[in-house]
Amino acid sequence: MGVKEAFKKYKETNELVSKYNYANFILGFDVETDCPEKDKERSYEVQDFFRQKALDIILSKETQDNLKYLYDNKELLEEFERKQIEEDYKEVLKLNKIPHDELIKHMQNENRAGLAWKRARINLDYSNFEKELNELISYNFKYIDWMKKEYKHPLDILLDDMEDGFNVAKYDEFFDLIKKDIVPLAKKICSLPKLYNTKLDNMKFDKYKQMKITEEICAMMGYTNQNGCVRETIHPFTNGINSNDVRITTAYDESLFLSNIYSVMHEAGHALYELGQDPRLNETSLFGGTSMGIHESQSRFMENYLGRSYAFTKKLYSILKKEFPEEFSEITVDDLYKYANYVSNQFKRTEADELTYSIHILIRYEVEKALFNKEITPEQISDKFNDLFEEYLGVRPSNKLEGCFQDVHWSSGFGYFPTYALGNAYAAMFYNKMKETLDIDSLMEEGNFAPINEWLDKNVHTFGKSKKNLEIIKDTCNEDFTPKYYIEYLKNKFETIYNIKD
Repeated sequence: MGVKEAFKKYKETNELVSKYNYANFILGFDVETDCPEKDKERSYEVQDFFRQKALDIILSKETQDNLKYLYDNKELLEEFERKQIEEDYKEVLKLNKIPHDELIKHMQNENRAGLAWKRARINLDYSNFEKELNELISYNFKYIDWMKKEYKHPLDILLDDMEDGFNVAKYDEFFDLIKKDIVPLAKKICSLPKLYNTKLDNMKFDKYKQMKITEEICAMMGYTNQNGCVRETIHPFTNGINSNDVRITTAYDESLFLSNIYSVMHEAGHALYELGQDPRLNETSLFGGTSMGIHESQSRFMENYLGRSYAFTKKLYSILKKEFPEEFSEITVDDLYKYANYVSNQFKRTEADELTYSIHILIRYEVEKALFNKEITPEQISDKFNDLFEEYLGVRPSNKLEGCFQDVHWSSGFGYFPTYALGNAYAAMFYNKMKETLDIDSLMEEGNFAPINEWLDKNVHTFGKSKKNLEIIKDTCNEDFTPKYYIEYLKNKFETIYNIKD
């Protein structure tokens, strides 16, 4: 069999696997949104069934022999075909290092852990979740050994899975800048009085009016029911399957009206990344985010660099005043801007301001480092988290809902959290470069996202996984990754808002 026939067979196999993946995509979104509580376990069982079917095909001898043949003859393939084979071959090599029964048990463990996390929040009883978490941690230690790769720190293996080219040493260098430049500034600002009309703190904003605003902002951003949908969940997320179908969720709080707005902008940023990818990538291993950091750069860019800018605040103010005329009768644009950028040492990461956000991530990163360096046990996660929170933000969580288990992400793995902070820094580089050719402030005052989406589609989105994370940074920004733009952006923005002089 020649390369042409082998690639045709490869495509046919992918087509079958993609159908199982599509079924899992639908079930996965449903179980987090509309599925009744009493049927969630059954839904997870069916997801496991489809996932197993896909794995059986991927790991079959026939499929692997064909993939190996194509990989060994990849120089005979066109570039687009070669990149698909390289991506799939890399993933199959990784899967083959994991004992199959362990992999299946782990997938089931992740489902149980996610469900246990949601249920634990109701009565603050995390005992069942902690049992599942211990199993996840045990698996990750075994996974590190199975990968048979050299490392200076065990966490390096997990970090590199999430972000090509990053390890503890590189993240330490990055987070040292956060500790040096951002932690002292945040502590200083947290001691200052509020700069906005504090009536905003006590107002209630009708959920259904918020839903209308959500629809308006999504449409403005270019995200509509033609290519996605918005549902409600405890922890907002984005889930996509191809460049025609990427779905998002949000959470509504009548006491925190900006929470939904920025949550939606964040998740729509993720969605626009996948919707903007070259349709040729659909149903291939090259569809999706090239790394978690690049994915987070797109969500944080929309949420913060655009959404929390003074220019967009003007546009948002007009929308809010139209929908809530009575509530905003005594509120100014300046009030809204300073409220949207109010710096505080509150506990919830997803509600954190831009300045303290990466400190929240720093805390989680240092917990992960200590855990995988065996400096702490799983039972000591909460105390370690609380100690770090108190050290960097000056307050101590009173329970695990405020503290270490407020986030769902540890129910599915480790090494993901640092990419949020890294995504902020990637976004700063894109923002700095974009300003050379686009008048971003004028566009945001008009609520015109189209030229910005076009720039991102051309320079970031279209490539999917066909370009690596640092390759996209270098090609787009004409320099290697540097956090300097992120640090400068934060200092300039918040020193200006709070009128802080050196």
